[in-house]
Amino acid sequence: MSVKIRTFYKGLIACLAAAALPHAALAQGATDLGTVSVEAAAARGEGAGDRGAPLLAEQNGTAAATTLRREDIARQPGTANLAQRIGGIAGVNSYSRDPSGLFGGGYSIRGFDSTQIGLSLNGVPLNDPGTFSVLPQIYTDSENLCAVDVTQGTSAGTVAQHGAIGGQVSMEQCRPADAPAVTFSQSFGSYFLNKTFLRANTGPLFDEVLKGYVSYSHARSDYFAGPGEAERHHVDSRFDVKLDNGGSISFTSFYNEFANTFVRAVTKDQYQAFGYRNGWLRTPPTILTGPGATFSATGLAVTPTPANTGYSGYSWEPGRHAYASIDGRFPLSDGVELRLTPYFLHQESGSTSEIVLKEAGYAGKFLSSPIGAFSAYGTRGTNALLGQMSQSDFDRVGNVVSLTGRLDDHTVTGSLWTEYTYQHQMNPFQQIDQTNNTLPDIWFKSNLLRGFDGNIVTNRNWKTDYYNTTVAISDSISLLDDAVHVDLSLRQKFYSRSFHNLPSGTSTRTDSYLDYTVNRSYAFLLPAVGMRYDLDAANQVFANASMNARVPPNFADGRLVNGATNLIQVPTIKAERALSFDLGYRLKGDFLNVNATGFLIKYSDRIAQTANGDGSLSSKYTNIGSTTAVGAEVEVATKPYEGWSVLLSQAINHDTIDGNIVPDPKSPALRTKGKFYFNSPLSLTAATVMYEDGPFFAFARAKYTSEVYATLTNDISLPGYATVDLGLGYKLKGTSLVEAIPGAQDGLFKLNVTNLFNKKYIYINPGNTTGFALSAANAPSFYLGSPFAVTASLTLDF
Repeated sequence: MSVKIRTFYKGLIACLAAAALPHAALAQGATDLGTVSVEAAAARGEGAGDRGAPLLAEQNGTAAATTLRREDIARQPGTANLAQRIGGIAGVNSYSRDPSGLFGGGYSIRGFDSTQIGLSLNGVPLNDPGTFSVLPQIYTDSENLCAVDVTQGTSAGTVAQHGAIGGQVSMEQCRPADAPAVTFSQSFGSYFLNKTFLRANTGPLFDEVLKGYVSYSHARSDYFAGPGEAERHHVDSRFDVKLDNGGSISFTSFYNEFANTFVRAVTKDQYQAFGYRNGWLRTPPTILTGPGATFSATGLAVTPTPANTGYSGYSWEPGRHAYASIDGRFPLSDGVELRLTPYFLHQESGSTSEIVLKEAGYAGKFLSSPIGAFSAYGTRGTNALLGQMSQSDFDRVGNVVSLTGRLDDHTVTGSLWTEYTYQHQMNPFQQIDQTNNTLPDIWFKSNLLRGFDGNIVTNRNWKTDYYNTTVAISDSISLLDDAVHVDLSLRQKFYSRSFHNLPSGTSTRTDSYLDYTVNRSYAFLLPAVGMRYDLDAANQVFANASMNARVPPNFADGRLVNGATNLIQVPTIKAERALSFDLGYRLKGDFLNVNATGFLIKYSDRIAQTANGDGSLSSKYTNIGSTTAVGAEVEVATKPYEGWSVLLSQAINHDTIDGNIVPDPKSPALRTKGKFYFNSPLSLTAATVMYEDGPFFAFARAKYTSEVYATLTNDISLPGYATVDLGLGYKLKGTSLVEAIPGAQDGLFKLNVTNLFNKKYIYINPGNTTGFALSAANAPSFYLGSPFAVTASLTLDF
């Protein structure tokens, strides 16, 4: 190692130590450590010809990765959520709860679900702090999204991330335009879908120092199975400032508010009995109070009634999300750059449903006297059908500080991420308005039910403080004119949280009568190494090895009171760990692009929520052992020829459980050794054919998802299914339509068809594999697959 490099490392460590002193600076902003591929400008869609761009973006990194470019995103429906956008990528198993994408969805990659895959926007981590879940429908409008990078097997290239044990999905917001412009887009589609989008670009201001844009969109759609609707309001903004010394500062933000009908999950028996007639009922219950008030949700395939199915007017999933970040890049000297990325996130979200509370059930729960929970009805000793909400609010602030130096063949980066999050989770109740059978406030911020003692009636009252710190250093080494590229990185992660269960004194759950705190701390040293070797100008091979880890969700610290003894039982739960290996080949030919990757993942100490054998606890989180995944992903794409392009992909993932699982010390071992892991399809096959000629393009995309298992004992499976999507568009620049509209400069008409043959199927929600069913006795539930739908849109640029 040269003296210059050693001197830089010493200076880097000193700078990181200094940056760590003001810990309240709280850090984030994902910094590239070299293991995520860097795309050339052409690969992200710039400079595409009239006969089309390749369907597969070229990669040059040391790990398996796929990039969606601006034109790939623009061909999809404007309301498509993140899960729909990445669904065509090799190895991605994704679902949307409806054709529009407004009701949400989920995805998994190589057997890892979205709670185990990091998600970021402009380098800011987005996963929920407690469950690591994501909401694919709330982020940046597709009209403002310029790239989505999916790294299938490792998150080593990202310093700031939550729960990223199995890969990383990174979204990049578009930069402002170089000239003043206004964009208007209107979409209509099946199930009364409509979306209106409006964006204003400032163009260069103040001697070309500042430029930016602000956009607003409104979208809504009905639900395809029974009554229900989704409505979304969204605002995006970005402003870029150029500095005199070549530096820059970018200000980005979004605000999203949605109010959706909560999508009903069904059992396999219910689906077989009623098919797609499994939505919520349109008829509300008629008896809300007194001994006749009943509600008993059941998984049996019985005729739907208000007492066993639920009423759409009580089932909501609202949310408010705000995000703001600053990305500052400051050159310090030739080849040395300082980067700062402070950020803030805010969330208010939850889901509502009906429930019967019986005041008699509140007596004797380690209280000095029974309580009157139903002051809203002015009586004691009664039953009441109420609305309830599983509620989660959080505020997160963080920052990433990174220092990058380029010396000889080395690009060395040191990063410090610090972050603090405060989360409040409740389960309050609300009286149903008997005059019109509605919930007075679907956000459950007012009209909350209180007991005669004045306390809010709630089934939980949790407050959690989270602290994340990561110190990382990497060296990206380019040798032999970059024919050989080596990435080395080392991350030291520190995680701690303080979970506080507050006693409300007004719940039937014993948890709410005891005040307890659970403190957990974890530390991980996570190395990664990757190498790429160019055999010649067209052929390259690469290899990557990385370690990743994920801590238990904060739900593991709730419901810890033993109902028989009134004692708190805090389980010891290890963090999940994964060791991932990639070995791959790439061809960048004159006619073909090929990406081929073989992988091995050893996943240890997997965490699951399991049922107790003695009934003293309703459920608990525990380590269930290890799994091993062996597989391959192959993508083959032709270069455009006479306007035609073809993309074929095949993914194989043999993901099996290494041993028999003991769900509880008092329960016998389940025969799971060698069984396929939950919701991990063995095969994913996709094909896209596209034609593009001047202003016109059209494509057809087919995807087959093989059989998956819904339980770890493999006694319930879901059959494989295939779907076909179509799309076509016409660029309107120079047409009589554009010329006839005053001020219009350009435009695009687009038509999309999803699930062309209306294939009916059910699927497992891949957004959370810690709450899965161990066996058929646990009666797992599923979602209805999105049916046939058509969306048409017109976009005009002024």
